[in-house]
Amino acid sequence: MMIRLYSFALIAAVCFSATVASAQKKARPSKAIDQSQTVIATVGSEPILLGDVERAFQKNLTRRDTKLSAVPKDTALDFLRLYTNYRLKVQDAKDRGLDTDSAVMVDLANNRRLLSETFFYDKAVANRRVEELAQRRLTELEIGVILCAIPDPATRGWDTLNSKLKAEQIIVELNQGADFDKIARDRSDDKETAANGGRLPWISGGTIIKAVEDAAYGLSAGQVSSKPVYSRFGYFIVKLFRSAGRESVKFRHILLQPKDSRDSTATQLFADSLIAILNSPASKQNTALAARGLQPSGDVFGDLAKAYSDDKTSSAKGGYLGAPYTRSGGMENNNSRLVPDFERAIFDLKDGQISGKVNTLFGTHIIIRDSTKRPDPFVERDAAKRSYRRLYYEEDKRLVLDSVKKANGYGWNIVNLAKLLNSIDTNRNTQDTLWHRSIGDDLMPQPLYYLSNGQLSVAQFTDTLRKRADLRGFTLNRAGFDRAINKVTDPLALEQATVNLENEYADFAALVREFNDGILLFKVEEKEVWSKLKFDTVDARKFYDTTTARWMSETKYDVTEIYVLNDSLLGVINNRISNGEDFAALAADYTQRDGMRDKRGFNSSLSPKTSKVAQQVTNARVGSIVGPVKIDAGWSLIRLDGIVPPQLKPFESALSEIAPAYQDALQKRLTENWLGNVRQRHPVIYNTKVIDSIWPSKPTTSNGKTK
Repeated sequence: MMIRLYSFALIAAVCFSATVASAQKKARPSKAIDQSQTVIATVGSEPILLGDVERAFQKNLTRRDTKLSAVPKDTALDFLRLYTNYRLKVQDAKDRGLDTDSAVMVDLANNRRLLSETFFYDKAVANRRVEELAQRRLTELEIGVILCAIPDPATRGWDTLNSKLKAEQIIVELNQGADFDKIARDRSDDKETAANGGRLPWISGGTIIKAVEDAAYGLSAGQVSSKPVYSRFGYFIVKLFRSAGRESVKFRHILLQPKDSRDSTATQLFADSLIAILNSPASKQNTALAARGLQPSGDVFGDLAKAYSDDKTSSAKGGYLGAPYTRSGGMENNNSRLVPDFERAIFDLKDGQISGKVNTLFGTHIIIRDSTKRPDPFVERDAAKRSYRRLYYEEDKRLVLDSVKKANGYGWNIVNLAKLLNSIDTNRNTQDTLWHRSIGDDLMPQPLYYLSNGQLSVAQFTDTLRKRADLRGFTLNRAGFDRAINKVTDPLALEQATVNLENEYADFAALVREFNDGILLFKVEEKEVWSKLKFDTVDARKFYDTTTARWMSETKYDVTEIYVLNDSLLGVINNRISNGEDFAALAADYTQRDGMRDKRGFNSSLSPKTSKVAQQVTNARVGSIVGPVKIDAGWSLIRLDGIVPPQLKPFESALSEIAPAYQDALQKRLTENWLGNVRQRHPVIYNTKVIDSIWPSKPTTSNGKTK
């Protein structure tokens, strides 16, 4: 309940989801003129703008582009009444001074901080990166890389500069015509890709490290990156071999392997014979299948795969491996990759085309490409958003914050940082409570980290490391200090970066206002409704007395049943009933329902809600016999003996049903009484002239019906 009240956008969702769904089907085109600033009502002195109401309305829909002006007038007016009630509640909260209450102001400040962080990162980088990633996912690249690794600083060898110089020299050689594959094999420090001439499997957006992906998508086919691409692994040289639109392909194959009864030569000849059948005219294919003792099904390739393929996993499915395939993602059900020769063969085919013999380490394949599907840009954007959040979001947040800090003068005093690190045991961490004892008194007051409007001394920094629980276990080295100072200063930098968001972005100002109003609404509604929503037995009994029709029991039925599991026995019993034998006596002798023979098959007050037997007699006459009908594992003959009419449930026995209904009624009564008082201070006035111009009344015929 509390969550539901926190934002107005959620309040109307239940009320209007069904209405809006039908309204969308009847929607008429919206007017071209921008009417968002049109005042369609006032709540006291507050103007209610069409654009604000429409935004609230759209948040209750799966299609956020539905115009409020495009839905039926009754639907729009009902929503407008809900919206004005919402504004009345917010006005009352402000009348009570809740927006200046110290506890509420803390909530509002925390709310803005949370909203501004997400909004800022999305605007600063995420939205652009998601769009970029979504576009990249529409294209696949075949690339190669040469890595000049940065050695472990603890070992002797080239340093970072030499690794970069090595990469730059390789780029010069490549630009002068050197063979990329040969250099990759001979000089790349990534031995896995070097063995393949530097070539990677095909990629699309979000499949490799960001720096290499960025470089690859900036190249043309045949081009090499103009400068080394830095990553934590070292410096990469990137070459783009080919690019193509991403395709999701369904294919099937027949695998033929040499075996005891068929050597490799015979296997090749057998493959030729199957290809000949597949490429023969349709009139001859069935004859060829029949000659091999196969029953044609209309799918010749599938018939041959089932009969002869040595890939038993796919042969039963006519050669289908169970999922479509993309070059950059592999099989869509498990991301497994096909061997390169097989993959190339698939993408060299057209839909419906059959390959020749394709030899791989698994044997000889015959492949048919069945169909191709291009990616849906809308689906790819959703996938890009998920990939971005998982792969790049935190890294980009760090880059953005670091740039904000740099622009605002944040940074270490390198000299004093070096002195601090030299004075402590860098093999320890902040769990050691005595780690700071070795720091000299003369170093403690020295500036260690500069802020935009001040600085942290060595003493302040060490004191923070010792006292903050979220900094426990941090290493006492440069990397640990960097992590710690970021924890301390990131909120400060973010606050500086977001201080003017409301002025820079109208949509952020509206978002903050909406959430703040939601907080005020929750606070005031808790005072006026939820705190008073207590169960009063006397008041609940009055509610019961005025709504007795709601507490009537359902109609129930008295029946006698003969239930048997054997249809031949059913026929015998049916004949005996037709000959006039007593129905109850037959039930006592033959019914096979557990425990019912002693009761002569009689059951009283059965409810159709819980009894399949009662469901059969709801339209029968008293004394009539229904059946036989199939129930569960047997058959029933049912005699309707009596109908028990609805009766008023006593207050005490109906209390479990009355309580929630009473609570709902009390809530509505409290809300209406409260809003009635608020309306006296803040009258609600609808601009009927404007409303009628936006939702004109439909013309009527002479009999009063709308045309």
